[in-house]
Amino acid sequence: MLERCRLVTNAVVDGDSFHVMRWGREYIFRLYFVDVPESDASLDDRARDQAIYFGISPKDIPRAAKQAAQFTRETLTDKEFTVVTRWQNAMGRSRLARFYAVVLVDGKNLAEELVAHGHVRIYGLRANWPDGPSSSTFINKLKNLEITAREQKRGVWDATKFPRVTESPAPTNVIPNLPTVPVLININTASYEELQTLPRIGPKLAERIMAHRPYKSMEELDKVPGIGPEILKQLKPLITH
Repeated sequence: MLERCRLVTNAVVDGDSFHVMRWGREYIFRLYFVDVPESDASLDDRARDQAIYFGISPKDIPRAAKQAAQFTRETLTDKEFTVVTRWQNAMGRSRLARFYAVVLVDGKNLAEELVAHGHVRIYGLRANWPDGPSSSTFINKLKNLEITAREQKRGVWDATKFPRVTESPAPTNVIPNLPTVPVLININTASYEELQTLPRIGPKLAERIMAHRPYKSMEELDKVPGIGPEILKQLKPLITH
């Protein structure tokens, strides 16, 4: 546990990765549990995955990244905070090694705050830490915070600032009388709107399905509050994972 750390404000600050100074030594830390939108436009696949998670256009991902970085900078600037790390290498492209960590500031966990304000997806490496909850317990807490952030339209979940991506209209030049093959909805990648095209799935259940990702099997939908055996039976012919 590294106490009395301070943010290096003249270095690059991403929402989940930043430079820290402690007792005259500089470090780079990357948060466990969360992943901010990608600011590097060259990482197309990663940005596309993030866009799918939030249900927004990939072109809006850099703007979401800037918003997350600003939140982290404002949260840590001019404050002393604690870094909990096991010195697990988080890779990176800087001359300094980057390590995964949990960051505690003003009695709060930075990863929690980022999720609660709608700036990150719940994704990436997990870890237990001294005097903290188990990683599985913490993940469940993050999922509940994300559901609340969606309901309150915070951060990237605010459709007035980050428009939701809607399905493309069906083509008008389809040849009639041909048999059609149903398009299955992937419960791991479907957008908020796509999930609501499924029978008996409204806004609340769509949020819960997204919050409990990823699913290794369709049966794991059982762990989503509100989806019982009857609804799952209706969904199975229409979904994949």
